[in-house]
Amino acid sequence: MTHKSIKEIIRTYLQNDVPEQVRESFEKWMLDTESFQEKNEALESIWNESVHESSGDGGPVRTVSSVFDDASAFDAARKRSDRRRGTALWISSAAAVFFAFIALFQFFSDRTPDVRLASSEDAKASFVLPDGSKVWLNSGSTLSYSKGLKGRNRTVTLEGEGFFDVEKNPDRPFVVKARDLDITVLGTEFTVSAQDDKDIAVYLQEGRVKVSGPKLEDGLEMKPDQAIIYDRLSSGYKVRKVNAANHTAWIRDRLDFYNTSLYDILETLCHWYNTGIKCTDPVLAGRIKLTLTVRQEPLEEIMLAIAELVPYEFTTLKDSTDTVYITLSKN
Repeated sequence: MTHKSIKEIIRTYLQNDVPEQVRESFEKWMLDTESFQEKNEALESIWNESVHESSGDGGPVRTVSSVFDDASAFDAARKRSDRRRGTALWISSAAAVFFAFIALFQFFSDRTPDVRLASSEDAKASFVLPDGSKVWLNSGSTLSYSKGLKGRNRTVTLEGEGFFDVEKNPDRPFVVKARDLDITVLGTEFTVSAQDDKDIAVYLQEGRVKVSGPKLEDGLEMKPDQAIIYDRLSSGYKVRKVNAANHTAWIRDRLDFYNTSLYDILETLCHWYNTGIKCTDPVLAGRIKLTLTVRQEPLEEIMLAIAELVPYEFTTLKDSTDTVYITLSKN
């Protein structure tokens, strides 16, 4: 077996989660004396590469050759004291060095800094991820992931609200961690809202995603124009039919509502203006259908325009937290 193929086997093992049976087979293969020199060289090459990548962290770092040198010296001393146990000691020493290498490699891998993307409190931002996927972050949101998006899954962590246009790769699912929920994707467009102290919402525009979390261990597959709302206090879920485009329109600096319920309009405006908006009669708001376009007008102007359109008395009240409360009553 060539040095290159041995190195690739070891690297694949180190960079992925493997079943117990595979792990046991790999460890047995590593401790076999066959191709020991090639395995040694492959380990040293991978180790030194990881040390080079982590050299910016500071602190003394040993090369793998020095680790093996110490192990060889220790082994030689033990052999001089008891020649009869030479083979057993060699295997014991090799095992100790191998497992120490695995632990140290994983330690340095864990120290690889995450990439952190962020949008300012008063502006949106867009980014292209290493796999070609695109993400738009709403104001005050962050996205973090391991450097290069390496590993079996393409895992990112979202705080706030983001719209994702995921590059398809069936062999490496795209996973968004949003507080209590995991959203697993193969290739699609969707919005995730995971604001502080608020319900977590997933809006699927196209494609297919699976949402998993507390009380949803097996996951729930979504269909386009569906929303899953997760109540963090009760750990309950609601599945709703929505126009998902209304919940992703914020990335285009324009909101177009056509025959859309007032309830959905208010929910979208809540994200658009990054403020709380609550209706005292959500059932009635769900029955009122409106058509309008929102660009960059102040929220107060939009509320006045809606008041002119709805066939009810429309009053607003803002509390000390800047949450807008809307009351609908018959004229």
